[in-house]
Amino acid sequence: MSFTPAVAPLEPPYEPAMEATLRKWMPPGAPFEPLTLFRALGKNESLMEAMLPLGRYFLGKASPLSLRTRELVILRACARAECEYEWGVHVTAFADAAGLSADDISAVTSGKSDDNRWTTAERTALLACDDIMGRAILSEPVKTQLGVHYSESEIMALITLVSWYRLIATVANSCCAAPEAWAARFSV
Repeated sequence: MSFTPAVAPLEPPYEPAMEATLRKWMPPGAPFEPLTLFRALGKNESLMEAMLPLGRYFLGKASPLSLRTRELVILRACARAECEYEWGVHVTAFADAAGLSADDISAVTSGKSDDNRWTTAERTALLACDDIMGRAILSEPVKTQLGVHYSESEIMALITLVSWYRLIATVANSCCAAPEAWAARFSV
């Protein structure tokens, strides 16, 4: 099956200002080219600059969510959106640090959110992810359970995180022809 990106990513050599912008999106000293997703976003530099602070918030220390919860929810959102591209980046870059085993990754990707392998709080976060990815609204039972396990600040971060990765998955699915060569694949 042939795939034509809706917006083709920038290709090197980059203009100096764009090179600097792309580097802002990458981890310091990253040994590989800027991600295809970032190079596609580079086709609208002002949008890219506007998105950077929220991306940094979620992947940085300011977010009230634990690394494990964050990555479980991101992997679930990407799997629900059938976004192998962003899923693979997160499996490769963050799964080990988040304490996710290969079995955890498989379960969050293709299993049920209410699997007993997850803590009650993790199950609730994954059910919230499924609600948002499916209907863009939280069900009453999930809202109630979120209130039991998470603060209002954490709930707002969780809702926004899932929505953010729904957006990222849409952009990646539309603009990234293939996963990064170094990233995990859904067959994991």
